[in-house]
Amino acid sequence: MILGTAAVENPDVVADISEQYPGSVMVSLDAKDGEVVVSGWTEGTGLDPAEAAGRYEELGAGAILFTDVDVEGQLEGVNRGSVERVTEAVDIPVVASGGVASLDDVRVLREAGAAAVVVGTALYEGTFTLAEAQSV
Repeated sequence: MILGTAAVENPDVVADISEQYPGSVMVSLDAKDGEVVVSGWTEGTGLDPAEAAGRYEELGAGAILFTDVDVEGQLEGVNRGSVERVTEAVDIPVVASGGVASLDDVRVLREAGAAAVVVGTALYEGTFTLAEAQSV
């Protein structure tokens, strides 16, 4: 189960679900200008993404889906620093999303500690194939 705005607005829901189904919750954290945003990236929360990830890990989240909204869908490359801050804050897997424009970006995100990478626009545009990304 992936929870985004609901987890930010009511963190206890993560703990409640995780108690009954350990490791089943992935919390989706979208960040813009270094701040977690909700409601379709329209509302700032004042939360630091790395701190928020750590909090959700403590509440029982099994993984974090981290989207860097600043680079999402632009095919201009990833922001290694923002991903690295989140991966270093937790021991649970972090799936990184946003900005992947090349196979080098996939490598950078893996080197930053991402357990997996979401690739969208680059695949749609034919920049590389899924098989090529999987081989990185």
